[in-house]
Amino acid sequence: MKLKYSLWVVICFVSFGAWAQETSTNPNPNSAHPIDEADIQYRAQIWRRMDLNEKINQPFFAENNQISKFLIDGVKAGLLTPYSNDSLNTKLSLEQFLDRLKLKGKLENGGLTAEEIAAGFGGDAKPAAAPASGDGADDGWGGTKKTETSKAEKPAVDDFDKGPVVAGVEYYIPKQLSILEIKEDAIIDRKRSRLYFDIQAITLKIPASQSDAGLEDIVASFRFKDVYKYFKSNPNCIWFNSTNEMQHRNMADAFDLRFFSARIIKKGNAANKDIFDQFGDGKEALKKSQKLEQQLQDKEAEMWEN
Repeated sequence: MKLKYSLWVVICFVSFGAWAQETSTNPNPNSAHPIDEADIQYRAQIWRRMDLNEKINQPFFAENNQISKFLIDGVKAGLLTPYSNDSLNTKLSLEQFLDRLKLKGKLENGGLTAEEIAAGFGGDAKPAAAPASGDGADDGWGGTKKTETSKAEKPAVDDFDKGPVVAGVEYYIPKQLSILEIKEDAIIDRKRSRLYFDIQAITLKIPASQSDAGLEDIVASFRFKDVYKYFKSNPNCIWFNSTNEMQHRNMADAFDLRFFSARIIKKGNAANKDIFDQFGDGKEALKKSQKLEQQLQDKEAEMWEN
């Protein structure tokens, strides 16, 4: 009898240990909706590029309601922690974050010294042109020179598209920051037999068209769990529904519902190369991106076939 009891106790402990091991959780600290490690059958890390100027993404980029504006405001208010990149290992101070928002190459009179400015050089490092004189003479371009007008007669030029100027420093404004990069895990959940996209980080980038170097530059990355909580707590973070303004959504819910279009630009690989490095920025890269998207959908379908 004692032997049977001892065997029963041992079996219970072994069974409990196996059960505890199968149901042990190791939630991802960056995820707003973590999935238990024990339930993950397949996982692939992917990166997506989200152009906020695309029509389908414009609800995230409504006038004075841009997602980039809320991210910047969140950092300034101390509600969001910016990171140097999407590895989320190195935090940025507020000063470092604001420094990344400066208009590079356009600061302090285009980088000219006071002596160069006094010598008559303009913002393009060329001597300033002398004022036009005379009337009706050839200006060298097939036209005629105009009589100089007084400053009061010159048309006013608005500067609404310029960033805020603080002590002579210009910054990018939210509507100039139209690129988001999304880092997420594509996960097949064996318990629910379906594919989930678990966003880990969002990176705010300066578009190449707004950069003097002609290259996209990182402003900061954010842990999606923090961004999700911040959006949920702020009723002004609205995904703008222009079709029916009674059906606006919070931006957190819009991400949950995948109300955005973002092309795959990279899938985790040993060489850490993105699609553009492998196929160039053209038709082949687009075809590869679409193929990766289809392969992920096929993996979900295979779950139901087996």
